[in-house]
Amino acid sequence: MLPDSWRFAQQMAVDLVRQLEYLAWAGRADTFDTYFLRQAEAMLRPKGLTELISGQRPSCDSIPARRLEERATRFATWSRAIVSAVLLDLCEREEVDNAQQALTYLVSCELRLAKAAALWTAEHGMAPVERALRELPGYALVLLAASPNDTAERFMARDAFWTAVMKRT
Repeated sequence: MLPDSWRFAQQMAVDLVRQLEYLAWAGRADTFDTYFLRQAEAMLRPKGLTELISGQRPSCDSIPARRLEERATRFATWSRAIVSAVLLDLCEREEVDNAQQALTYLVSCELRLAKAAALWTAEHGMAPVERALRELPGYALVLLAASPNDTAERFMARDAFWTAVMKRT
């Protein structure tokens, strides 16, 4: 279920497919990352982004906290759905060759791709995926938004976000 119009989502996916279809995985990951960063800014707004990254949210029972949680969930759901649609449109094969591809498959909602990424990480470990995540702050934001509480994944995503931002400045 998309939080917004499926027609708009379809157009976004078609546009991304056109940008990605002839790129190697490093280029694809950079394009997705830029897309995630722009979507995060638009959907979460600066204050919501700051609260998501810092992890210091208003009290759980307050209206601002619920609104932030709703926007974060909307951003994560939207981003993951778009990635899934793009990968399905590209008819991506299930075999994973690199960390950027594994990370993208893990972010998608497509179970067969997530399983392929899990197989790759079982063989290569999570370290390559973590290193890739430290170069891609947009992916880290999607993972932060998809992890509503203080889990290991959330801490890893927050650290990766700050590492990526520091490398880019």
